[in-house]
Amino acid sequence: MKQILVAAFSMFTATAADAQTEGKTVAELQSAFETWASDHNILSSEIVILHQGKFVGGSHSDEPVEIASLSKAITAVCAATLIDDGIWNAQTNSVEVLGYGHEGITVAQLITHSAGLSPDSTQWLMPMWLTSTVARKRIVSETALNRRRDGTGSFGYNNENYAILGEMIEIALDEPYEHACLTRALEPAGVTTAGASDLTGGMLPWGGWSMSAKDYAQFHYHWFGPQGIYGAGSPPEFLFDVGGGAQYGLGMFERDVADHRNFWHFGLWCVPGSVNAGAFAVIWQGEWSVVATYDACVDWGAMGALDAVLAKVVYGL
Repeated sequence: MKQILVAAFSMFTATAADAQTEGKTVAELQSAFETWASDHNILSSEIVILHQGKFVGGSHSDEPVEIASLSKAITAVCAATLIDDGIWNAQTNSVEVLGYGHEGITVAQLITHSAGLSPDSTQWLMPMWLTSTVARKRIVSETALNRRRDGTGSFGYNNENYAILGEMIEIALDEPYEHACLTRALEPAGVTTAGASDLTGGMLPWGGWSMSAKDYAQFHYHWFGPQGIYGAGSPPEFLFDVGGGAQYGLGMFERDVADHRNFWHFGLWCVPGSVNAGAFAVIWQGEWSVVATYDACVDWGAMGALDAVLAKVVYGL
């Protein structure tokens, strides 16, 4: 995720117009999304809209889709359950759990992308790992943990952080990462269509989950909606300032808007000839939430435009 865009996304501060009916908002959200997709020459897309946690519009499909980096929130929530169970704390170190790596990294640093990992080795390895569900988190973890780190204490979005988290979860619980996080993060939210993608499943902890857009919306609202454990924001030890009033928390960008907390994240797969897929999840004011997916590799400007056109509907601008 490009840091420069964080300050531009989800900055709307007006209160959603009380007079705006649910039906009108749903219709306008659908129309805004369809126009955006058309403007960017996207042929296949879907949107799911929840209002106060209830499905009110968009796709009813149970067909799993690529959710790309939206997978990170699943891993982060899963990791947080180990802390709730007293197995870990925020300062639990990768060396303690994995037993390798010359310089350990804490769970808090991994969740918030503040571990100083660079460069992101997954960017050139992932194209070679497509069409396989063979887990690749161990090789990424070993690569990242056995090299010198720079930039600790600053935000640096890097898939390696979540590969390491996935490996740590598996070792700590002595069970496969996929099963552990299904039972700890997804099934409590009522998700039934989730699993490792046939295309990207080898990269499961950071970008390889697939599920229906509707199921992801349920997961997102269950944990980050106003009644969810993290509806008021991720715990302070799992928040890192990224600029523009935004923070990175449990696999989500977050920002206070008036008396509510907004949560959002984008996902993107761009491997020409193999997989081009994008996803966007957002909760505004604890009231409206959207998950949008599309079979296209769009640029950062297009992602910002999607956030903007949908937020304008919700905030009545």
